Amino acid sequence: LGILNSKLVECFIKILSPTIDYHEGPMSRLPIIFPSYEAIKTLIDTLAEECIQISRRDWDSFETSWDFQLHPLLQHKTDGRISSAFNSWKSHTESQFNQLKSNEEELNRLFIEIYDLSDELTPEVEDKDITIRKADLERDVKSFLSYAVGCMMGRYSLDSPGLIYAGGTFDPSKYKTFPADDDGIIPVLSADWFDDDIVARFIDFLRVTFGSENLYENIDFIASVLGKTDNETSRERIRKYFLNDFYKDHVRIYQKRPIYWLFTSGKNKAFNALIYIHRYDKSTIAKMRIDYLHELQGRLEIAEKHARENLAQMKD
Repeated sequence: LGILNSKLVECFIKILSPTIDYHEGPMSRLPIIFPSYEAIKTLIDTLAEECIQISRRDWDSFETSWDFQLHPLLQHKTDGRISSAFNSWKSHTESQFNQLKSNEEELNRLFIEIYDLSDELTPEVEDKDITIRKADLERDVKSFLSYAVGCMMGRYSLDSPGLIYAGGTFDPSKYKTFPADDDGIIPVLSADWFDDDIVARFIDFLRVTFGSENLYENIDFIASVLGKTDNETSRERIRKYFLNDFYKDHVRIYQKRPIYWLFTSGKNKAFNALIYIHRYDKSTIAKMRIDYLHELQGRLEIAEKHARENLAQMKD
């Protein structure tokens, strides 16, 4: 793996297979020279293994990895502020990025010496060729919201790392710190008409994970990252993200194979609800229709009636 990821093989493979057909034929013809000294071989093995571990940790920090354990902002929580957690995560990713780059350049240097190609190649690696990701404020805050939805749905739990539920018998007892939604149906509406409204539950998730002391500061921080304007509150900005953009981001991240499905009444978005495909059963649609859609219609009718009565009183 050390040599296959080196600049030498990048050069060799273009000669052996100029059509970019990297099957076992050209790969088996790569000239492999083993180092003369065991100490050099050990160093190469150590650097390669460290590169593997850095790359694996990077991959596993995103929920699309099978080995995803816990969101990075929770892993790097230093106090009750999300901004501090992000700064810690940012410092960690930059350190890992620089270490991987340093390792790859050292491996290139060692292989260039072994092959006696110092007149042909240099060991330097450009930043664009380092494939692990640095911290990105908008992406990482949005992924934190996605992780929160996963905890609401029961996919993840704050009590245990990794994937908790992806089919089989659902066990509510695994979610003591932050209870999973009872029915796996999360309403996404323009106002908090239900107790399990997605914004209300996210604020609760934020309170549980980062505490109450800096709750409003954290809400404001997240809203600002999501593009809050001066004429809207922080909660309104978060609600607009869930209402208009969350599902589009989710579909993109899961490459058009979403694990949460959005049920919507149409382009005006009067009624929307998310479900988790692994908690979908024969009663889900009926429950959504009766407990949420019909209930919302009833509450809207009452609100309209009160508004008309208030308007009539104002005219009188």
